[in-house]
Amino acid sequence: MLVVALAAVAGLSGCSSDRSRGRDAARSAVETLLAGSRTEGDEIADIAESVEERARAAGIVMIGVEHRESDGGYGSPIGSITLGLTVAEVVEDPSWWGDDETRDPGPYCFEVTFHRRGVLKTKGVGCPDGGLVAVPAPPSRLPRIAPNAHEAVWSVLESMPDRVPSQDQVVADVTARLEPHANGVTPLAEVTVAIDDGVVAVATGDGDDCVLVKRGPDGVVRDVYVPPVYLKRGELGCYADTAFADLRPPH
Repeated sequence: MLVVALAAVAGLSGCSSDRSRGRDAARSAVETLLAGSRTEGDEIADIAESVEERARAAGIVMIGVEHRESDGGYGSPIGSITLGLTVAEVVEDPSWWGDDETRDPGPYCFEVTFHRRGVLKTKGVGCPDGGLVAVPAPPSRLPRIAPNAHEAVWSVLESMPDRVPSQDQVVADVTARLEPHANGVTPLAEVTVAIDDGVVAVATGDGDDCVLVKRGPDGVVRDVYVPPVYLKRGELGCYADTAFADLRPPH
């Protein structure tokens, strides 16, 4: 009886060790994936796009994306991404004694919670019944620059009459030319206009992309380059007034 009992304990211990090694390998693979992905953004959709692309290449499945409304504080969650994967059951030892390692292949699933600046926490969760089924990254819920924003702004400014219209009129003219996002969910970024001594500036964009165009009193239209640092939260932002600011790089 003692021999049988010891054998049973050894068997359970082996299964436990295999499971532990498999789980550790899976977590390591997820951490490697996150290290090479974009993990910063204003909403979970920003991060999910990068994670989805890299996960596919790494053999990891993005099985869930949850959006959360942030309360605005640093470290406040913006959502979570659930990742699932299986690992190799046997890892061959290339040395001459051939001490191969066995692992429970899984599957293993992890829920990764993010805040705006990166990963907040990673925890193991149960995998869904029916296997690991990939879900696509969700469309952005935050305003994003229109696909044809540059063309729309230039069209309005180049066709503008000598007598400059009101700011509201310019906003309306540009907005009327903007194409909606194909997903039917993502709202268009705001259009702003600033007029100063015959100079008209129009801007539209978000934290990743900005169209800022200026029309001089002589009717000449030109793009205004905004260094990316000024598009970040708390900086000048993508607004028409930015065209009249000192845009030299701060460093």
